[in-house]
Amino acid sequence: MLKYINSIFELNKRNTIIFIAVITLWRIYLASTLQLHQDEAYYWLWSRYPAFGYYDHPPMIAYFIWLTTLFSKSELFVRLSGILVPLVLSLLAWKLSKQIFKSEKTASGSVFLLNIYPMTMAGSLVITPDVPAFLFWGLSVYFTWQAFETQKTHFWYLTGLCFGLSLVSKYTTVLLAPCLFLLLIFTDERKHLKTIHPYLAVFLALTVFSPVIWWNMQHQWISFKFQLGHGMGARAVFSLSNLFEYIGSQLLVITPFAWLAGISVVVAYLFSKNKGKLFLALTSLPVILFFGYAAMKKPGEANWPALAYFSFSIALSGYLLSDEVISGFKKTVWAIILLTCLSATCIATLHTRFTVLNLGKFNREWPKTDATNFFYGWKELAGEVTKYNDVWFIITPSHQISALLSYYTDEKYFTYIDEKLTRKSQFNIWGFQEKYYGKNGLYVNTDDMTLEPYKELFESCDAPKMLTVYRNGFPIRGYRITYGKNLINKMQLI
Repeated sequence: MLKYINSIFELNKRNTIIFIAVITLWRIYLASTLQLHQDEAYYWLWSRYPAFGYYDHPPMIAYFIWLTTLFSKSELFVRLSGILVPLVLSLLAWKLSKQIFKSEKTASGSVFLLNIYPMTMAGSLVITPDVPAFLFWGLSVYFTWQAFETQKTHFWYLTGLCFGLSLVSKYTTVLLAPCLFLLLIFTDERKHLKTIHPYLAVFLALTVFSPVIWWNMQHQWISFKFQLGHGMGARAVFSLSNLFEYIGSQLLVITPFAWLAGISVVVAYLFSKNKGKLFLALTSLPVILFFGYAAMKKPGEANWPALAYFSFSIALSGYLLSDEVISGFKKTVWAIILLTCLSATCIATLHTRFTVLNLGKFNREWPKTDATNFFYGWKELAGEVTKYNDVWFIITPSHQISALLSYYTDEKYFTYIDEKLTRKSQFNIWGFQEKYYGKNGLYVNTDDMTLEPYKELFESCDAPKMLTVYRNGFPIRGYRITYGKNLINKMQLI
């Protein structure tokens, strides 16, 4: 069977182009038929109010969504950059792997790997700051290698520009700086440190990033503080169980065979005298190790080390496929990785769209806790709230639900959060608009919330109306929709 898989997925330029075309069409179909995820709606709302920074992240994701929704704000166009970015990264992976390993098979394998990880598919479907971060990280890595190989100075400035843009996308891309510094120290490329070009590249990156610094300075460094607390935790309480959970999450989103094989390869490449192999190791492994350390202080998230998997994929492909005559062992490992990644990605996406897994057969609670439920039910909720007349605004105890209601009601209402019941977010910076005091509105909360906070916000309230949303006939969420009359002027949302 493994031999059959290798024969089907023969690695060459033609098959790679066909593969990319097919998977892109599948991404377009999913992006256009699934409702927005909660985070996507939140970032879409940012794009409606362009700024140099936001509470949770730097602003590039808002710029990407703003650009792709100029002519349509449908789900497909909100997610469009998540479909286009993998195409650019695939081209970069092809060119970089071919330069380092001098093999078309390796180049093709790198593109296949980069696109079939479950994490990559999820990242291209759910538009988040990881999308622009991944793009500019990949460009920075690519241009750095061009600077090394061609010795042309303009590549340093392209690296600096892209590195600055990556910082405008996600703060964690700052990890590229120590990665590249290690490369300069431990290879003969240290000669560049005696020239002005790397330093001017850093200056260019900081110049590009400076509007974000200025915005944070104007807002008490709120975004920097949030991300430091989110990523590292307020107290250094080390936990090995968190580390194992982090490793488990990587095994899940990359698949066990790909991750374990890839880690073995990049560790081995650390001791290689081949500059290309060391380059790939030092632009991937330090990132994975750093977030492993961070996970010991605070439970990590699966997407944290995603940036590392650009070089990681090329390294793994290079080890398995760059030989002129590939051994039977390497062919077997490659076929297993290809099979497990494709299977996991196909099952995950098919279930997301068509609910192919009968989770209730194994546990009655699993269908309700299914993570793919977050792509369903928002249109139904929005349709219910639009049935109310004389409503000016909607308040919810969730910044994500407030953003979703804004999107799926076509911004018919001003949406806001109950600041006493939810974490701080960009809504806190925007603030509540005073013109809505004395107006009628809705308070939408989940049916598992026993509190009745709306009673202290309005002069009077109707009895809550219950709404249950379904997926394939199975209840996945419930809401209480409360109509309130005359928002009290002395209301303290903050």
